[in-house]
Amino acid sequence: MFIDEAKVVLKSGDGGHGCVSFRREKFIPKGGPDGGNGGKGGDVILVCDRNEGDLQAYRWQPHRRARNGAPGMGRQCAGPDGDDLILPVPPGTQVLEEGTHRLVAELTEHGERVVLLAGGKGGLGNMNFKSSVNQAPRRTTPGYPGEEGSFRIVLKTIADIGLVGYPNAGKSTLTNLLTAARPKMAPYPFTTLHVNVGVIDYADRFDRIVMADIPGLIEGAHENRGLGHQFLRHVERCSLLVFIIDMAGSENREPWDDHRILERELRLYSPILAAKPRIIVANKMDLPAAAAKLKKFQERVKDLVIPISCYSQEGIQEFREKLWAAVKGPVEQRPKSPAPYVEPAVAKRLAKVHPAKVVAAKAKAKPGEEGRQAGRQESRQESQARPQAGQGRRQEAACEEGRQAGREAASAQGRGQEEGRPGEEGGLEVAGEEEVSYFFSGPPLSSLNLRDSELRQ
Repeated sequence: MFIDEAKVVLKSGDGGHGCVSFRREKFIPKGGPDGGNGGKGGDVILVCDRNEGDLQAYRWQPHRRARNGAPGMGRQCAGPDGDDLILPVPPGTQVLEEGTHRLVAELTEHGERVVLLAGGKGGLGNMNFKSSVNQAPRRTTPGYPGEEGSFRIVLKTIADIGLVGYPNAGKSTLTNLLTAARPKMAPYPFTTLHVNVGVIDYADRFDRIVMADIPGLIEGAHENRGLGHQFLRHVERCSLLVFIIDMAGSENREPWDDHRILERELRLYSPILAAKPRIIVANKMDLPAAAAKLKKFQERVKDLVIPISCYSQEGIQEFREKLWAAVKGPVEQRPKSPAPYVEPAVAKRLAKVHPAKVVAAKAKAKPGEEGRQAGRQESRQESQARPQAGQGRRQEAACEEGRQAGREAASAQGRGQEEGRPGEEGGLEVAGEEEVSYFFSGPPLSSLNLRDSELRQ
């Protein structure tokens, strides 16, 4: 059973107490204090180990603690330190604080070590408190208690490729064909109940690609419907997403609808997933209706589509080569990330406050329509340039008062800066009446520093 999440209660070791002791030897009746210090408590240390596959060990043994430090002893002997508690975890593990869900640690590289809880410091023996006025101290300090806490350990599988698709689309069958993993296969949905990780070996290139097969997604997976929400985090670290589409529509669904819903679920779950490059695989091409639907699918979706058949193994070898080129090949040959999706309402607001262009789909103009459109646009510009009489006078008076105030302030401060001309406002380039979707080609939205009043315009 694959366990990718576990709750643990951990505690580091307490420090040992200091010792009260006095030296007693023959011919030395007053040897003085010689009580040693207590030992340090053991730490709780996480170690990233690539030989670990999941978090099953922590599901059945959630309570763990490191050893305490031993108390000090006579003859100035310090107590031994407590043994550290070493917790091996697979690569891609995150440790979250229970309750607050704050990220405490993340381990991704083999051999990486993180001290999660530090052990308590040992107490001081009475030999540390002797002085000329206190030659026989009986004072010690106790050891410091160790740290403790409740944590949630979450595994996010580190793989090069993540398979995404509806149930019964053929993801487990493809994993069986390409890797040595053997996920369960059956003719009913939700056969895969946990993540299956396989390795595609390229013996001629002396390299390999790690592929993760997650359970099937359904509409509403971002709202925790089905099993998708629980396992979508396993493809967050993948460098490439592979959409497995049932091109024959054997489950009474159209393939373009499956693709649209999968894109929407990824976008609503995480912007990180929506920005990842992807390849579309058209499976079940051996069925009669697949060829006609593939042609319609390519008219609607412009991404790269690779037709295969897991049943007849047609196109599997070509698919292996394209996977290698997409993951390990030259950068210019790898799939690019999709353009960021911007809602039409947001695109129109951005066009008013930023000079970047928001381009809509262009419609074909009828003969003679270009001249009429140019005339109408010219008349609109002339009407906008003629303000009403009262409104124009008020605007001119306000502008004159602003200029006067600016000149007075500049002369008072002695700066004499010239006024800059305001930049031109960007517009919405609309070549037709049909608007399909909008893509914002300017800088990221977080760098615009837009005010609320500008967004409401």
